[in-house]
Amino acid sequence: MNSSRAKLRDEVYTQMMCAQARLSKDQNTQMGAVLVSADGRVISTGYNGAPAGFDDETVPYTREKQLLAYDLLDADSGELLSHHEFEANKYPFMVHAEINALHYARGKVPPGSKLYVIGFPCERCSLDISLSGVAEVFVTKDDYDPKSTLNNNRDTAYYMFAQAGIIVTLCGKRIKPVVSKPEKK
Repeated sequence: MNSSRAKLRDEVYTQMMCAQARLSKDQNTQMGAVLVSADGRVISTGYNGAPAGFDDETVPYTREKQLLAYDLLDADSGELLSHHEFEANKYPFMVHAEINALHYARGKVPPGSKLYVIGFPCERCSLDISLSGVAEVFVTKDDYDPKSTLNNNRDTAYYMFAQAGIIVTLCGKRIKPVVSKPEKK
């Protein structure tokens, strides 16, 4: 494929990824992902949010803790066994865009596939990407903050990608991570 055609595809898939992100109900972070085969066919898309089937009205979509409650009922009689209340924010409930795109591909990731994402994948997503068979991750936004307590270990993600032979295109620059030996101190 010529380079102008490849750039056009990257632009189109980036626009699709950004459109997917707008579907997220997350009030702080909206991420999208598009999984594309080597021949340019869109395999699946995803955005960050609660798992399918969760009640969006009861799941927190902010960083601030909210009071949540659940009841434990006897499975046979329906009798209330206990009532529980606790505080939680969005983090335990959110499935990242990358994971959703891979999930909706239903395990069918052809060789040479490319995953388009807005921000650099976290460690959890990087591990799933490494297991999936994706050949390249195309990241459009480099907002890495080494002081962040969330998603702050890019080294682990790059190491996983090196193990899996995944190329990373970070803001237009193609990078090939390769495992090496630590330097002696």
